[in-house]
Amino acid sequence: MKFFYRGFDKNGKKVKGVIEAVSQEEARSKLSHLPVILELKPKSGLRLPGGRVKKGELARILTAIGLYLKSSIPLKRAISLAKNQTTNTRLQKFLTQLEVEIGEGKGFSEALSSQKWLNLPPYLLHSVQVGESSGKLDLILLQTAQFLEEEERISSQSTQALIYPTFIISVSLILVIVMMGSVVPKIVKIFQDLHQKLPPITQFTISVSHFFQNHGVAVGIAILGTIFGIGVLYKKFLPFRRRIDGLLLKIPVINRLIISKNLGRFSYLTHTLTSAGVNFVNALNLASKTIDNRILAELFHDALEEVLEGKKISTALKKRNFPDLPFVESLGLVEETGEASSILESLSRLYLDEYRNRTTLLLSLLEPVMILIVGGIIGFIVISMLLPIFQMNVLGGEG
Repeated sequence: MKFFYRGFDKNGKKVKGVIEAVSQEEARSKLSHLPVILELKPKSGLRLPGGRVKKGELARILTAIGLYLKSSIPLKRAISLAKNQTTNTRLQKFLTQLEVEIGEGKGFSEALSSQKWLNLPPYLLHSVQVGESSGKLDLILLQTAQFLEEEERISSQSTQALIYPTFIISVSLILVIVMMGSVVPKIVKIFQDLHQKLPPITQFTISVSHFFQNHGVAVGIAILGTIFGIGVLYKKFLPFRRRIDGLLLKIPVINRLIISKNLGRFSYLTHTLTSAGVNFVNALNLASKTIDNRILAELFHDALEEVLEGKKISTALKKRNFPDLPFVESLGLVEETGEASSILESLSRLYLDEYRNRTTLLLSLLEPVMILIVGGIIGFIVISMLLPIFQMNVLGGEG
């Protein structure tokens, strides 16, 4: 797999190029001579027409290939049969290239690394390598497909849970924009014709309305530009991403969501791999590549360096003040008893259930809070417009 890098050498000179590596961690290790790495990402493949490949679709293909291999069908023929089970153009091209390269004598992991159609997760490439070397490629593919399906299910649940809050926010924003841009100016014109002195709350609303009428487009562009810029910096600039990831781990509630999601995925994949016969240390190394929070990922990376030196991962993580002590103690129990698969399966269920429950609770609390905020804004606008009318009625009654 090829990675594009950009940074500075020891002399302060800007350098960039492409490096071959199995994973991003290996690429970073090969670039350790560079004191500053500004950007390190998989080199883009070909941009082709066709549907976007979801993890669920990829999981179904891996499951099919794994089942064919388990039935003693040769790998090249298994890929050819699996190709008939999808209508996704990109996925079909991906399988065709694999079929051709395996026909040329390449191994499955080598063919996966050299193809340009899909940007595969590093742990999948490593898992296939382990499966080929251990002779358990069919089991590895089936277990990895199971993990991909679980990830797709979690992602789908999170997306569905966000649909209603997103709808509420969108409708509310449209309503406020219409009121400030259309309704308020018409009412203001009536007050101006009457030459009535307006209360401070109404003057404030009118000022905000005028501001958005004159600068609304610029403000919208600035907000969208800021969001886009933060997104780009987070993806491309490692120090910025580390800072954001570290900040998120300090925010109550959010930190538990991040920890439970990442540890659930980590435990699930480690359980999956050990069940397929991968040794515990290799499974830990592969599973650590699923962690998307840079602070947690670096803690695992540094701890695994000590594991390669013969130390226990539980001891190494505890020394680094890992933010979830029960998880570290559970890993210690695995090291003591050797019951990796069963303990990690229980851990994965525990943390993934925690993630789902906390997500559901957070969104259930978010909905009424958003309704209160939006209702408060709209109520403020309505009251500020009605207050001068009430004053007119009171003055008229006194007269």
